[in-house]
Amino acid sequence: MASAIPIENLYYLLSYAWDHFHEGDEVDVSSSACPDLANLLAKVLSAGIHRLSRSGFEQHYLPVTEVTPRLRGRIQVADSYRRMTQHSGRMICEFDELSGDTPANRVLHATASRLLGIPELTAENRHELRLAREQLPAVSQIRLTESSFHRIQLHRNTRRYGVLLSICRLVHLGLLPDEQQGSRRFRDILRDETVMHRLFEDFIRNFARRHCSGAYVRAMPIDWHGEWNAEAEKVLPRMFTDVTIEWPERKVILDCKFYKDALVTRDDRHRLHSSHLYQLNAYLQNKAMHSGWEKVEGILLYPAVDHRTAVEMTLLGHRMRVISIDLDRGWRDIHDDLLSVVTS
Repeated sequence: MASAIPIENLYYLLSYAWDHFHEGDEVDVSSSACPDLANLLAKVLSAGIHRLSRSGFEQHYLPVTEVTPRLRGRIQVADSYRRMTQHSGRMICEFDELSGDTPANRVLHATASRLLGIPELTAENRHELRLAREQLPAVSQIRLTESSFHRIQLHRNTRRYGVLLSICRLVHLGLLPDEQQGSRRFRDILRDETVMHRLFEDFIRNFARRHCSGAYVRAMPIDWHGEWNAEAEKVLPRMFTDVTIEWPERKVILDCKFYKDALVTRDDRHRLHSSHLYQLNAYLQNKAMHSGWEKVEGILLYPAVDHRTAVEMTLLGHRMRVISIDLDRGWRDIHDDLLSVVTS
């Protein structure tokens, strides 16, 4: 289902999911410029690297040991005399040198190189990505692994790397070796429900944060209301909402489901997913035991292509809605529909 989403809408979904939606950041993501996800990621990555080159790449100090006629830093007198470097007018010095060879820049370089190795890229995107890679500082060559991302510590001065590193991680998940051609191919990661569910959930949460004025938006743990012993405590499942929207006078728990259809067909009848309804009901009933949450509302939200579902009901005193958002429409229509869901 996700592969049927227009590439322009995927760009907006990813931009929100990675909390980097800025209307002024114009990137040509039309179907001609980006016929598939691999080209979309290459296009956005090269544009992001170009922006970093203008604002300045991350740098940090690296320890350097050098035999030099120019005295600087810490002079290693004993080592210099042992090696007799003083006879040639030089000494061994240790000092810190500012360098762009940082973990984040290494990941950007490695990702650009891996993307350049796949056959799906258009000639234009390949050219732009190659130019972007040349703008990166000289870095140590690394083999891109999951641990490569764990070594990166983002802080206030390097927050602008966040969206690019998200792209790099998605590329890392999607690239597979092609044994026949000796290169790499990009698998249809959009069919991976685990990956797409996370992206859809982050998309909805950050959309709500941006557009729900006066609301506190977050993912929230919910405690079970009841009594149990220590053995039951060990096996009791955790409850954690996808999106909770909290206004002073209104509370909404929104559960995102990346399923093809909001309804299932059984015995020639369309019905709601019972497990989804049970899960949301458990959230509402247990959270309603807390003061101020007695009238908490619930929403089951599904992405959709070529169909819409809108069902509303009241169960055990709580308003519940089951809604699908058609991602095959123009972005402005999606924006308006989703805005009505999270604010109505």
